[in-house]
Amino acid sequence: MYKNLHFKIILILAIFTITLMSVIGAVLIGSAFNFYSNDFMTQMEQAFDADGNLVSELRSAFDLSDYAARQNEILKAYSGVLGIDKYRDYFILDTNGDFLFGSVADSAEAMEKTPNIISAMSGKTGAQKHLRTSYIDYATRIESGDGKNAVIVCVKDSQEDVRSLSVMIFRITVQAMFFGMLAAIVLSFFLAKAIAEPIRTLTVGAQRIAEGEFDKSVDVKSNDEIGALSETFNYMKDVLKGTLDEISGERRKFETLFLYLNDAVIAFDSFGSLMHINKMAKKLFHFVTPEGERFLEFFNFTQMVRMLNIDYRRIADEYKASGNYSMHDVIYDGKALDIMFADFRYTEANTESHGIMCVIHDITERYELDKSRREFVADVSHELRTPIQCIRGAAETVLECPTLPAEMRDDFLRMAIDECDRMTRIVGDLLVLSRLDNRRTQWKIETFAVDEFLSRMHDIMAGEAAAREHKLVFDCEPNIPPVTADKEKLQQALINVISNSVKYTKNGGTIAVSAKAEQNGVLINVRDNGMGIPAEDIPRLFERFYRVEKARTSDAGGTGLGLAITKEIVDAHGGQIWVESELGKGTSTWIRIPYECRLAEGEGGKAE
Repeated sequence: MYKNLHFKIILILAIFTITLMSVIGAVLIGSAFNFYSNDFMTQMEQAFDADGNLVSELRSAFDLSDYAARQNEILKAYSGVLGIDKYRDYFILDTNGDFLFGSVADSAEAMEKTPNIISAMSGKTGAQKHLRTSYIDYATRIESGDGKNAVIVCVKDSQEDVRSLSVMIFRITVQAMFFGMLAAIVLSFFLAKAIAEPIRTLTVGAQRIAEGEFDKSVDVKSNDEIGALSETFNYMKDVLKGTLDEISGERRKFETLFLYLNDAVIAFDSFGSLMHINKMAKKLFHFVTPEGERFLEFFNFTQMVRMLNIDYRRIADEYKASGNYSMHDVIYDGKALDIMFADFRYTEANTESHGIMCVIHDITERYELDKSRREFVADVSHELRTPIQCIRGAAETVLECPTLPAEMRDDFLRMAIDECDRMTRIVGDLLVLSRLDNRRTQWKIETFAVDEFLSRMHDIMAGEAAAREHKLVFDCEPNIPPVTADKEKLQQALINVISNSVKYTKNGGTIAVSAKAEQNGVLINVRDNGMGIPAEDIPRLFERFYRVEKARTSDAGGTGLGLAITKEIVDAHGGQIWVESELGKGTSTWIRIPYECRLAEGEGGKAE
């Protein structure tokens, strides 16, 4: 019964009616009391005005020996002004609050010291309203001119009129509640027809959909929210039908994605038996299903844990605590792997079970890169520490030996400056790589002639080559089309390559720079007859943080980052760079730059 919408509507309307009538009745009763009490106080304040006739006559009575009796006569004469009737009385009290005279003979027995009387006894006018009392009263102190004699005059009203009015209002309120209840019951039938019936129709339609019937629509003709709900319901039915029709196709898509995902994915049931395995997982574990034998019969969760050398107990403990478990940098078959175990639920034979999903990600490339970065950090720390120590040593020597000869002092200071320059080069290369990594490099695209570009490079590198007695040769093929690229960045890249040739070629060697036109770009070659590079180091030569010989980079004043920066710049232009070298015979570096570079937003930085 209590779940019936019709009953709920009746109950809501009934509660609303009772609440509304109760509030109205309470407001009316409260308003009647306030009006009556305010009117009473106003009447008393006007009657007992200090400059009024009544107060003047009461004060003049103190000239008589029996002044209280005279004052009683005066109050009787003013009974009309005071509103004295069968519900309202007056009292004359002495300063101690004891009864002297009153409007009725037995007033002394019914008299009580009210809070207002007590206020008048202390010399204040008692005009406070007390809501919880059955009466209202007003008390004032009347004194003689010399102040030797005084009485307290109190007017007390039983509020019988107010109570009668309140009873009448209460009866009217109860009657209104009764008729409101009847109206609510009648109105509920109409509301039930307008609301409950369409909802019941929607309920029946929902049950049909739950049973798989999608052919029949809900027919509710209404222009209100319920009509809109029915239209939405029919639309939902059509969408749901379409969704169910698409589930099989989406399932096939998921299976295809699962099988050909780049990560290895394996699913086991609650018993550890294999449920699903994709192509990458089979490739990772080198498993081929024997003819006539199911894969799950020889591969389970325990076997996989054993193959990967995973702490099974640790997995179980963390799995119980969080429902998932991850392992990083697991080495298997020469590969670095990240493995995540996650709980998943599946339904089998109408029973919900829990399984384990294993996602294995090959992070070998990232692992090797992180390893290189760690080595680089150690190398940079060493290279920064060395110049700092040299600078400190030189400074301490100059500071502690004031009698040091000027020539030796200058040598120490020059050594400190050289070490500062070395630190500046290291930090500068790190900042360049950081900007390239974070795509914060600003590219300035311009069109320039290749021969002018190489001529400028000759001017820049001539001094460095001459310092080592090298022969610097530049050869540019004529009529090479102009190149649109970042001239300054390409200049920096070529300087790094030529500088390497200058540094790692014995004094008196030859560095040849040439350029020729190709179909889609210009090919630049830097060739030297220096010490060369071992063949095993060439494939990793442009890797960041990789150095062929740690000792030779430090001795030559390099940072080991020049070629990495060069490759970043060339790649950003859409070009190519590679190295050919032979120990003891020299090195040849090739750079191919397209005529129209593809630098744009998101391609290594921002192009201007």
